[in-house]
Amino acid sequence: MSEICLNLVTKQKVSSGPGALAQIWSLDHWLSALDRVCDINRISESAIRQHFTLFFDADRPEPDQVEVERIRLADRIKVMHLIPPPNVLALSAQWWTETAHPGVLFASRHLLIEEDAYTPDMARKMFSLLRENIDRLTGMSLCAPK
Repeated sequence: MSEICLNLVTKQKVSSGPGALAQIWSLDHWLSALDRVCDINRISESAIRQHFTLFFDADRPEPDQVEVERIRLADRIKVMHLIPPPNVLALSAQWWTETAHPGVLFASRHLLIEEDAYTPDMARKMFSLLRENIDRLTGMSLCAPK
């Protein structure tokens, strides 16, 4: 069966400094900022590594769950879904900042899905979820009035 890889990338203006990555790293912030996150079961957690199960509302009768490992570096958070969401074969993401672009948080998401599962609406929804996450987690909005 053929597979499709979706690579989604976006950025968000944020306050300069480590605050935006700290918000992304905080699992408590995910619970409070994202309405669809129902619960997080922490399996292990340190200053540089998190392993957890995240339960989220995906408009199904029961919440979906994913098992996630995150690694924190000085200017980057690497995310690997050990157990991805339903209908996704593999999912990884990164959140990062660059010294050449102060006050900008970048985010990328890489999804591997079966070709038969792909629709343009699904791709738009995946990008929309990435944008919603970055907007809510940083408290900023790309589409806010200037």
